[in-house]
Amino acid sequence: FGSSHFGSSVFVEVPPSSLLESSSNTDCARFLSAPRMPTAAMEITEAAKSGDGTIINVGIRTTGTFKCPDCAQKFDTEKAKQLHWKFIHDPNRLQEE
Repeated sequence: FGSSHFGSSVFVEVPPSSLLESSSNTDCARFLSAPRMPTAAMEITEAAKSGDGTIINVGIRTTGTFKCPDCAQKFDTEKAKQLHWKFIHDPNRLQEE
């Protein structure tokens, strides 16, 4: 077995066979052997897609009409842009009164 330490979490490598063979890990074994959700059934709307294939635009929506004044994000509606700005850029959002 190997182990790694990242910050305050410790990860221990456990061979999958030992998880499946242990009677005390029946829930874990059931989870590991459960069928996976097929990816072909996932539908991703255009509004949820981002990037243009370049590293610089990973996670940045570049096809919308309404551009955020503070970053490169673009949105399909003015309301979506306003909500983005309110929760991402508004300097007064986290101030307590």
